[in-house]
Amino acid sequence: MPAFVVSAASLPCIDQSQVTTTKAPGLGRNARTMAIGTVASRVTGFLRTAMLVAVLGVGGARQAFEVSNTMPNSLYDLLLGGVLTSTLVPVLVAARAKNQDDDYAQRLLTLVIAALTTLTALAMVAAPWLVRLYSTSADPSQLDLAVAWARFFLPQILFYGITAMVSAILNTRGRFGAPVWAPVLNNVVVMATLALFALAPGPRAASAASLSISQLWILGLGTTLGVVAMTGALLPSLRASGFRWRIRLDFRGMGLRRLSRLAAWTFVYVVATQLAYLVLTRLATAVDQLPLYATAYIVWQLPYAVVGFSVITALLPRMSRHAVDGRLDLMRHDLDRGLRLSAVFLIPAALGLVVLGQPVAEALFARGQTTYAQADQIGIVLGVLAVGVLPFSIYQLQSRAFYARGDTKTPALVQVVVSTATVLFDIAASAVLPASVRIYGLAAGLVVANCVGAAVTTTLLRRQLGSSRPPGTGRSMFDALSRMAVAGVAGAAGAAGAVGALTPHLPRGSVGAALVVALGSVAYLVIYGVLLLMLGVDEVRPAKYQRPPRGRHRGGSVSVSRPVERVAP
Repeated sequence: MPAFVVSAASLPCIDQSQVTTTKAPGLGRNARTMAIGTVASRVTGFLRTAMLVAVLGVGGARQAFEVSNTMPNSLYDLLLGGVLTSTLVPVLVAARAKNQDDDYAQRLLTLVIAALTTLTALAMVAAPWLVRLYSTSADPSQLDLAVAWARFFLPQILFYGITAMVSAILNTRGRFGAPVWAPVLNNVVVMATLALFALAPGPRAASAASLSISQLWILGLGTTLGVVAMTGALLPSLRASGFRWRIRLDFRGMGLRRLSRLAAWTFVYVVATQLAYLVLTRLATAVDQLPLYATAYIVWQLPYAVVGFSVITALLPRMSRHAVDGRLDLMRHDLDRGLRLSAVFLIPAALGLVVLGQPVAEALFARGQTTYAQADQIGIVLGVLAVGVLPFSIYQLQSRAFYARGDTKTPALVQVVVSTATVLFDIAASAVLPASVRIYGLAAGLVVANCVGAAVTTTLLRRQLGSSRPPGTGRSMFDALSRMAVAGVAGAAGAAGAVGALTPHLPRGSVGAALVVALGSVAYLVIYGVLLLMLGVDEVRPAKYQRPPRGRHRGGSVSVSRPVERVAP
């Protein structure tokens, strides 16, 4: 998914009737498969972005690409994607429990294909108006190029829908590998497309006005073929699962009204997110700086993707089981543990990017059509965004506590507040900042919004779950985070000193920048690790982890020492 589009796909809707308190066979194997596939997807996605920056740079042609290639994701998510993702798996699981999953899935897949085919055709007709909605650029050639590419990219809406449906069917049948690995194929196809683009007839320093027809068609077709390949990669696994699709037009009795009720609050969440994104793109394209933001965001999300999302994936089923059992103490303990484990890794990642953002961007992107000055701008945007890594992770992790209790309303309303904060800050920043530095203000808007989200969810969860102080530790979350922050700031100061001392003696270029990043990172991690031990941070001393209160975890289940009351969803 393109940068800074927060998809409802990452926001599970927990049907508590489907939560089990036993460990599923093969859970460890499935988790390893998903973890390896996720890392492979992130790495290849990052390489794809690096190639895109080298080939297209961060000028008008790149901005036209970002606007047109993000539209299919935004429209799919807004029109149907969020609704599908929030309701699909629980509904299919329920149908499978009644031995009706093949029949139901065939009818639902037919409905999704018919609806998205119609929406795709309408979007292609409306491409010029959609481009004008998302972009406020004053360059006519850039807008024309965005419209041309949009007509190549908008058919992706249909394939995203098919991918979501097939992935849900596979997940309910215990097949997790193909949906996780399929995006890797998408990235590989796009990287091959970018290589062909670089060899195609046309100017090397392509602008929106000078791009050749060959270059336009290669990048347009190849990018969409990557999404088609991602969808096609799921079909062998689907066939192996025993599912055979037949066109079914008997939609009566599918419970579509119930589906829409289940997805209503997720739709609110998606609308709020997409409106904030729309405002951001309009403000960024007005000063031709959207590519700077998009490129920095790809790097910014890596720490969360590797650490924060992994913790969320592991904790959500556990918190859901505790919610079903009425064990708010165990739920609070797991949430606290997840926040601490995330913070101990994300604090150095965030502060490291603040200090090393510019050399990181130079090492990664200062080549091809991207100059060192443009790479430095990406690095500054990255440094600003990095301040929000931990608040974003806290906000996302704490939101899962509401989903674990079957509450989709609260996260949706919180996201409305977060999106409102984003829009207000972005508009204010655009009004007071000069055009040359406006993108830094827009990056700060994301930081402020995620701080708001973290603060609101913390307040609401404290009311629902009580204090975050784990029993027997005597140390609050604030105290733990403060110790980590002290160590992190000291490490960042050491890294900044190393960068200042080394930079004058190293050659200007990607190799010199990579050396600065490597040596600065070593200095940071040594200081950070030593201070964590000196300050007594438990997360770096596994033997001192506190055992869960009043219950014992055995495998994937929870042994409870006394009868409990269930918590209503």
